[in-house]
Amino acid sequence: MITFLITAKFFRKVSRQSEQLQRNEQYYKSLFEHNPDIIITFDLDGNFLNANKAVSVFGYTVEELIHRSFVPLLVPEDVEQTMYHFRKAISGVVSTYECAIFDKEGNQKEIQATNIPIYEKNKIIGIYGIIKDITEHKNAQKNLMEAEAKYRSLVENSLVGVYIFQNDKLVYVNPRICEMTGYSEQEFLTLNLSEIIFSEDLPVMTANLMKLMTNEESTITFPYRIIRKDKSVLTLEVYGSTIEYHGKTAIIGTVIDVTERLKTENMIKHMAYHDQLTGLPNRYLLMEKLDDLVKNSNGYQENFALLFFDLDRFKAVNDSFGHETGDKILIEVANKLKGFVSENDIISRYGGDEFTILLSNSNGQRAREVAQSILKSLSYPFNHSHKEIFVTPSIGISIFPEHGETFDMLIKKADLAMYFAKSLGKNNYQFYTDDLKEKTHHELELESHLRKALERNEFLLYYQPQINIETGQLIGAEALIRWNHPEKGLVSPADFIPVAEETGLIIPIGEWAIRTACQQNKQWQEDGLPPITVAVNISARQFFQSNLPDIVRRVLLGTKLEPKYLEIEITESMTMDVESAIATLMELKKIGVRISIDDFGTGYSSLNYLKRFPIDKLKIDQSFIRECTSDVNDQTIIKTIILMAHLLKLQVIAEGVETKEQADFLLKHRCIEAQGYYFSKPLPVDEFEVNVNRRMTTN
Repeated sequence: MITFLITAKFFRKVSRQSEQLQRNEQYYKSLFEHNPDIIITFDLDGNFLNANKAVSVFGYTVEELIHRSFVPLLVPEDVEQTMYHFRKAISGVVSTYECAIFDKEGNQKEIQATNIPIYEKNKIIGIYGIIKDITEHKNAQKNLMEAEAKYRSLVENSLVGVYIFQNDKLVYVNPRICEMTGYSEQEFLTLNLSEIIFSEDLPVMTANLMKLMTNEESTITFPYRIIRKDKSVLTLEVYGSTIEYHGKTAIIGTVIDVTERLKTENMIKHMAYHDQLTGLPNRYLLMEKLDDLVKNSNGYQENFALLFFDLDRFKAVNDSFGHETGDKILIEVANKLKGFVSENDIISRYGGDEFTILLSNSNGQRAREVAQSILKSLSYPFNHSHKEIFVTPSIGISIFPEHGETFDMLIKKADLAMYFAKSLGKNNYQFYTDDLKEKTHHELELESHLRKALERNEFLLYYQPQINIETGQLIGAEALIRWNHPEKGLVSPADFIPVAEETGLIIPIGEWAIRTACQQNKQWQEDGLPPITVAVNISARQFFQSNLPDIVRRVLLGTKLEPKYLEIEITESMTMDVESAIATLMELKKIGVRISIDDFGTGYSSLNYLKRFPIDKLKIDQSFIRECTSDVNDQTIIKTIILMAHLLKLQVIAEGVETKEQADFLLKHRCIEAQGYYFSKPLPVDEFEVNVNRRMTTN
């Protein structure tokens, strides 16, 4: 019985051991056959003994590998290091390494191999090889390294600054930022923001950083001023967005130096709102300031006064002593006016010899005191070239809100008061009164004569040649209207055009000018003269209040002139009402005529219309040309306009060219079209034809 129990116990133990052995074999078999990694056994000579099915990823079957050496599968340059690790395993040391092999198609594959010695009774009888295909990983790693190198190169050599900000510190800056600021990278990384950001901009910078770090904003672009190492100040446009950097939130962004751009923008803005000769605000800035006063007048409970005046007999000064002397007088007048007003008042040069003074929070009494001071100051002669020149002002005054509640109303009534002052003998001031609603006798008389002039065909056109400076060839002409008064002779357009504008006579006069210019141009072509473009100036009232496109169509149809030989010249002020202007210009463009901006740089000067309007040409105003060979500011303005025109693919022409030096300056800076007395004064038809024939013979 005892023997039986012992025997049973023995067999149960053997059975359990057999079951455990079977389970172990099953575990090993599962691990071997179903392992995603390649498992291979080698003999001590490096021949394949067995392999799992995972070898199929390299295109092989197990049967194709059995009893073959692994060496022919290796990339030649990896044979030595692979044999080294194989020998280490034979010596009993487990080793892991990377190498490259060829798959069945001959493609190179990157692998990670682990060699493990196989023991039997404490003796190494073979080697296990565990193989991982790391080709994709290696390629990804290579691509990542190449991408990192590429983007690092882009960042390091970028024309814009790149930074990373983390934990209240700059942790990276590229060389461009160092170049901008004068600090080295090491210096930058030790600086606090308060040491480099302009103190007034620091709160905004800090607030924007907080918005990014708290995800209130995903990206922010903002200008900041920064203090360079040499203590000069730059304006930078900084862009920032959040990223993960080394596992923590950071801000990455770019930095662009916009200092020069802002200077240019400010210069252009200053040009748009200031008179180039005197530096005073112009009518557009005056309009804005007056509108602001109206809006802030607390329901019209506050008064302000507007003084409008011009200089009596100033045209005679220009004619007698020249425009240079006239300009100097205008500058002296502007300087004197500054002494009569407070910092809250606005002095502006309205145009020509016209000035305005906007007296904020003022009544009639202060306006009277300022007007008296102006009369007294300008009663003294101006001394130029040892000559005494007397110019006196005639001043008109309107009061808000008594005389009007808009810019146009107040200007018009101050203007009427000024003409009333002139009619009383000039050199005095007058307030607007209701009695001045009727036009002055002078205006009525001029209006009457103008109406008769149109009926009696007293108008005529002069033509000023437009020349290619480089070749001397005639490229076009500007048609300029003249009034041949039967008693007064030729009347200047400056004297009758304003009255024509105000009365509406400018519309039929303008239509006459367009028709006459087209008829004459067509006649020249029929007479055998080379085809040219003739430019006709369009007044503001004609542009907005007449059906200009229909007039142009009718004229071209009647004269049979091709549209491309007619150029319509508008002034910058007409572009302020953008939507109305663009509709008219688009209609004209459909007809096929050319469109140019006259007196560019002296008026509204908005870059917006250059982008939106179908403009062909810019005409540089003669006020810039006059001193372009000596005045650095005029030179800068001219070069800016020329460059801007070329970049916008517009033609550019200069007017008022009077000397060879001016022509040479323009040609040097790529403005090849010009007109002015250096080439020819405006000519009547017969003299213009002689001029054209002479140029044809010469060229």
